[in-house]
Amino acid sequence: MPSIAITGSIGSGKSLALKLLAQLLPSNIYNADLENRKLLDHDEEVRDHIKKAFGDACFDSLGYPDRKHLFELITSDQSAKTLLEGILHPRLEKVWKPRALASRGTKSDFFIAEIPLLYEKGLENFFDKVILVACSDSVRRERLKLNRQLSHTETLAWLKNQTTQEQKILLADHLLWNDSSTPMLELQIRHLLPLLKNL
Repeated sequence: MPSIAITGSIGSGKSLALKLLAQLLPSNIYNADLENRKLLDHDEEVRDHIKKAFGDACFDSLGYPDRKHLFELITSDQSAKTLLEGILHPRLEKVWKPRALASRGTKSDFFIAEIPLLYEKGLENFFDKVILVACSDSVRRERLKLNRQLSHTETLAWLKNQTTQEQKILLADHLLWNDSSTPMLELQIRHLLPLLKNL
């Protein structure tokens, strides 16, 4: 079960690539966005830590995380970003890291993990191969505006906390360029499959 990481900058289409790849390869998967949402919505220990660190304003009237408020915090205050990552990331790693380590170099089903901050956190060595999903800045801005209601300024604030896409392209083993349609992304993945199956 070779371990594969999917990474890329915000708005590139990592989750879609993960979904498509999982449909085409015998695999079990880890979706960082989904796991992060589970922690924020349902883990009482995590919620208590966030309240103690940032106050009740981080939660809405129904008790769910105010993601807009958290976003503004971590993009405007580096210490807040570090503190929040210190709460979430160790718990996330407990989910994916044992599976990645157990899978490296094996020959059965694949373990495929979406890890947005793979290079920023120096986690690439836990995987046999890294696939980078990338896109042009104009496409990214449009997606984030439509799907997450992020302005251009907010997008830039998020990206400044990440390794640049150009640097990631140089580091990754494989590149999927996701400027077009879902069928075009799937076509690229199908061309990549023979290389992955030979791991």
